[in-house]
Amino acid sequence: MLYNDQEVVAALASFYRKLGRPLTVGQIARYTVHNEDKITVSLAVETIDGEIVEHDISEADLAAAIIMQAIGAKIPLPAEADKRIVVIENQITLVIHKRRGKPDSGRVPGPRARPGARAEDAAREAR
Repeated sequence: MLYNDQEVVAALASFYRKLGRPLTVGQIARYTVHNEDKITVSLAVETIDGEIVEHDISEADLAAAIIMQAIGAKIPLPAEADKRIVVIENQITLVIHKRRGKPDSGRVPGPRARPGARAEDAAREAR
């Protein structure tokens, strides 16, 4: 799922507000995605007094904010799936990779009976 800059900032604002550490109130002066060893975001917020306050967002907080936003928007995220943040064309992207389940036991299911058919009829069709 691709997120534009405004969606990322909104998710981060909501995340930090819920943690009790709200971002500085003001206008976003600069939004920069850093895609090096880890994916981080730098936010420069201009306060009403004209002061610039820098916020450096870690990859863990970024991922948590994006996942929390998706859950809040009722986007189904499989609990057993791997979730990670990547950058595609300078946009934050949530990648969901569903792990493969346990291999089948090798058991082959028997014939299924038609609705209303008796078990003997199903066995006869299997021959």
